[in-house]
Amino acid sequence: MRDPDPDSEQAIAAGQPPAIRLERAGWRDLRGVAAIQKASFRPGLAYSLSGLSILSIFPNVVFLVARSDTLPVAGCVIADRHRGNIRIMNLAVNPVARRQGVGTALLRGVEAAFPAGDFVLMAEEWNTGAQALYEREGYQRSGIAHDYYGTGRHGVSLKKARPPAGNRRIQV
Repeated sequence: MRDPDPDSEQAIAAGQPPAIRLERAGWRDLRGVAAIQKASFRPGLAYSLSGLSILSIFPNVVFLVARSDTLPVAGCVIADRHRGNIRIMNLAVNPVARRQGVGTALLRGVEAAFPAGDFVLMAEEWNTGAQALYEREGYQRSGIAHDYYGTGRHGVSLKKARPPAGNRRIQV
């Protein structure tokens, strides 16, 4: 398995809906990402500005932002390699940009940034909208983590198994 390709900008752009552009997160994006985190997650689950700053400089972390014609930061995705898989640590979309393909573009972009390996992620049990997005993109439920997000707040683990990079078919 390889680490993310630092020159994968063209691959990241593959398969995303029109009017949504993905780029690696930069310092100027972090305040916008922090605001989306605060709007998307309850206290204790949202990444802080300082946490986002640290993640943005880790060499094996892919941290992408989605931009639209109307929003400089419409969403973000953060992923790394963890225990032999690619772990999507966080995916968040600005509430005003939801249901417009931003989450789909972010998922496809981070998958393109890691050309090989299976993807894993966790979603809150009540967040059926997020789970539906992941399932549409080929993720399958792989378990329940009781109290993962706190007492009585369970997580649904999802996984997307991919064939080795040499055996993947390219669709045109």
